[in-house]
Order: sequence, then structure tokens, then C-alpha cells
Amino acid sequence: MITITRRQARRLRGVFRRHVLGITHRGSIPPLVLRAEGTQLRAQYRYTALAIESTLSLASASEETLALPLDALAEFEGRDDSAVVLEALAADRIVVRWTDHGVPQTREYAVPAVDTLKPFPVPPADWATLPAGILTALSEASDTTSEDATRYALNCIQLRGGPGEVAATDGHQLLICGGFRFPWTENLLVRDSLLFSCPGLPHDQSVPVSRTDTHVVLRDGPWTLFLEIQTEGRYPELGHVIPDPTATATCLRLDIEDARFLGRALDRLPGAADAESPVTLELNGKVAIRAQGADQAQATELVLARSGYTGAPVRLNTNRELLNRALQLGFSEIAIIDAGSPLVCRDHDLVFCWQPLAKDSAIAPSDDAIRIESTPAIIPTSVSDETEPPLPPIVNRTSVSDEAALAPGDDAIRIESTPIINPTSVSEDVQPEAKITMSKTGATTRIHEPTRGIAATGSQAPAAGLAALIQEAAALHQTLTDARARAGRLVVALRRHRRHERLVNSTLASLRVLKLQDVAC
Repeated sequence: MITITRRQARRLRGVFRRHVLGITHRGSIPPLVLRAEGTQLRAQYRYTALAIESTLSLASASEETLALPLDALAEFEGRDDSAVVLEALAADRIVVRWTDHGVPQTREYAVPAVDTLKPFPVPPADWATLPAGILTALSEASDTTSEDATRYALNCIQLRGGPGEVAATDGHQLLICGGFRFPWTENLLVRDSLLFSCPGLPHDQSVPVSRTDTHVVLRDGPWTLFLEIQTEGRYPELGHVIPDPTATATCLRLDIEDARFLGRALDRLPGAADAESPVTLELNGKVAIRAQGADQAQATELVLARSGYTGAPVRLNTNRELLNRALQLGFSEIAIIDAGSPLVCRDHDLVFCWQPLAKDSAIAPSDDAIRIESTPAIIPTSVSDETEPPLPPIVNRTSVSDEAALAPGDDAIRIESTPIINPTSVSEDVQPEAKITMSKTGATTRIHEPTRGIAATGSQAPAAGLAALIQEAAALHQTLTDARARAGRLVVALRRHRRHERLVNSTLASLRVLKLQDVAC
């Protein structure tokens, strides 16, 4: 007999579930094995190329091994510490008893005999330690793989012992995360898995790592992951895929606010459901993103007014999902060789590159395109009760026509985003945050560091002192308080205006009635 709590069952189910373990069918699967060794419980599960173990503490000592259907955890998990008793009725049958809101519950399950199951891998004796980012790197690498493993093992992750890197590719994109010292020198292949991104696994602590003849082993807190080494598949030579940095002809530099603006807009642009989800990136006097649906006569164009580029003008066609992924990884620079070569993002130990689409399909500039333009952020430095509130987004017509600058014609619609407000003091005038300088080679602008994604972790500015942080927090609190008070006064004024307007309308209606009565008399 083994006794655990409902809370412990809930913690186990956070990882031991079909979706996390990559089980996509609803058919029969191996059971979860519970091994009680005194006051320690080992919960073990093995499926295809993955084996995982979790250790728990038991309130009462026991020496028993039981098999339990994986889906049974969902029936008796809970948020309290009430007891769950598991007992074998026979070699192939188990009973589970617990209490739910004071009501006793009992379930019986048919299970295979424990001695018929495939043995669990034996952990190694020696371990090395990897930094906390290893699970994040494995998770991002799993998002870069492909199930199409006909020619190459594109459903695998390569653990490169020499350079200490985690690498993955699906034939269209390539990700390399470095900075890891593996206790081996060769390149090992392991299968991708959703397990690496599971929130039930700690992602904020260092991870011991080792290997056996058959498995790469990671120990993450109470969890131990056994990743079966794949020896049959071939893997591409990644060093031949990434272009040399010296071959870069154009470098796009994205402002952090433009990157956020672009990330929010990409999946809303037309053509998102089309094959390859294409968008056109054009750097020719300004930074423009264009998209057009198959059933649309007009293209939609995003102009990133806060961003710039250096080098030769270029127009290329790319998958918007891959462009968006570069933004999500935190990159602010994209190196471009030409319209047919891979685009490359580099930042410290992280490299991401992807192959553009056919350049013949790129959308050319058009005078009748619908134009959506981000505007340079402004920093209001004079904050008082008399300061007028920020204006809403402006929608107007423009009559500019400059083909070199890719501006719209008479019928184009300009939609400018609301300026970013960042109050910093109480005495100076408003000044622009960024300026774009035009030249024959393109545009340059001030670049902000990324604030999210893996690439952002190695490029953060030094933290300010505690006193400065407290002062900044107090200033922000005062600014928000003032803004709330002003908003309240504005709401009151608007309500008064509405009541006044209704009164005027009512009075005018009464006067019209009186005038009609006088005429009738």
C-alpha cells in the first residue's frame, strides 16, 4: 500500500499527462510506475524516446511497486493534503481510495503486471552542471524542429559537445543556443519534446547533466529526464547554412517600440492564412512591411518610422511567422545579404536565421496601398494638471507621392499610432525620442535594447541603485495618481457636457413646438 496526498497527485499530473509527453492518440499507453522505497516515492514513466522520473516524500514508509493508469491522476488530484491510498488487489489490478469534500471515493483499475514493463533507465554516477537556460534553449529548439525526417533527422535536437551549443532546424529556419559546457565532445541527437516547455518543471535553476551509452540525462529539481540518444538519423552540416557576417550587405535595426508594433500587427495583416504566410520587407529610404490577400486589390503597408537600416536598399519576401519569431526571441537587428540568402540574427550566444521566400513574389510599392505608419515616440517632460491629454490616433488623407521614399498617393490612407508617453520630469518641454536621418545609403536611427526573449538576457543595461529605483517608483506613482485625477475630472466634464447638450436639444425642441402652435393660431 502506498499513501500520497491529493496535492502530490496534482503536482505529478502537471507533467505526467498525454499532451506534455507527446502522446497524441487516445489508445492504450504504458502505465505510470510508483516505486516506494521507505519514505521516498519514485514516480516513473517511459514512452518511446523519453523517460522521466519524479521523487516525492511519503508520510508513512512503504516498500512496494505499483502500476497506475496515467489518466487516473486526473480523477483524484486536488489542492488539499488529504490522503490518497493506492493498493494492489492483484498483479494486474489496483484500487485507489480518497475523500472528495468529505465523500469517500473508490476506483479500481486494470493495469499490466509491473514485471512485464520495459525496465527504466539507470541514472549515471557523475554529473556536470549547466546554467538555468538549458530548458529554455531545449524548448526553443523543439519549436524549430519538423516531423518531416525523411532525409535528415529534422525531428531531433543536436547537442553539440565541442562548441557547447543546442541546435535545431526544420529546413526553413535554424536556431543555435550557446553557452553550455556539456560533459562530452561529440554531437548527440535527442528527440524534440513539449516537455521542455512544461511549466511543471523548474526553469530558474541550474541543471545537472550527464550521459550514459543510451541516454542524455538532465536532473531538474525533483525531476530527472532521460533523453534517448538517436544514432540512426543524419543531421545537416549547420556551419554551411549560416552566412558569414562579413557578407552582410544590409542591416535592419528595429526600434523596440516598432518591434512591438510589428509583432502585434503581423498576424492581422492580410494573407495570414495563405501558404507560407508571406510578407514583403523593403528597405528603400524607409522600413516597410507589405502584405496582400489573394482576394484583395490593395496591399497593406506598415511603415516603421522609428527604425532604420544601413547598407544597400533591398526588397525581399519572407514568411511572417519566422519574422515574428525573430521578434519574440528579442532580436533588434537582422543582417541581410540579398533577397535570396538566409536572414541572420545574432546576439551573444544566440543565432537565428531563416530562408526567405521567392523574391519574385515580393510586393512592389503602390500608390493606392493602405498605409499604416508608426510614429516616433515622444517623451513629455512637462507634467501638470494643465497638460492636455494625449491625442487619439489620427486618420487623415495624404497627397504625398515620392516613389523613392515609397510614400502613398492621393488615395492612400495614413493611420498613425498613438505616441508613446514616458513622463520623466516636471519642467522641460516635449522633445522627440528618436530621429531618422536620411542619406543616399538609407536611414539610421537610435536603437533600443530588446526587453524580452532569449536574446535580451545578455544585453540588459546595468541596474540602477536602490535609492534611484525607489525615487523612480515614487515619481511613477505620483504621475499615475495625477493621471487618474485628471481622467476623473475629464469624465465629469464630459458628463456635464452631455447633460448640457441634452438640455439644449430639449429646449430647442420645445421652442419648435411653441413656434408651430403660434403659427397655427
